[in-house]
Amino acid sequence: MTAVLWHLGIVAVAVALAVVIVRRVPVVLSRPPAQPRATRTGEPADRAFAEVRWWEHRLASTRDDLPRFRSLVQPRLAELAVERLRQRHGATGPARASEILDAELYKLITVPATAVPTRAELARLVARIEEI
Repeated sequence: MTAVLWHLGIVAVAVALAVVIVRRVPVVLSRPPAQPRATRTGEPADRAFAEVRWWEHRLASTRDDLPRFRSLVQPRLAELAVERLRQRHGATGPARASEILDAELYKLITVPATAVPTRAELARLVARIEEI
């Protein structure tokens, strides 16, 4: 009987040591904190340029697709121009807008496009919207 108690005592001590070791191991072998997602993917942490990347993707996807340009890009450019006219000039109607805008930009925001503008044309039109 003494031998059985002796074996049970050794098993109890072994279990207690195993519990202590298992509790200490994660602390010793803990991984370093994960890097923020931004540093792993190269994206800025605050996503300041997310909308710019979205526009780049949208413009690239409409480069050769007139219906897509008409439905995705042209209305947004018109919204930007109208908002600029409203904020900077107090213009809310088409008559006042036609006085302020040049013919090419006015046509872009009022008439469905017949062709997708080239990158240079689009850059010029966007710069003109920024100048409003």
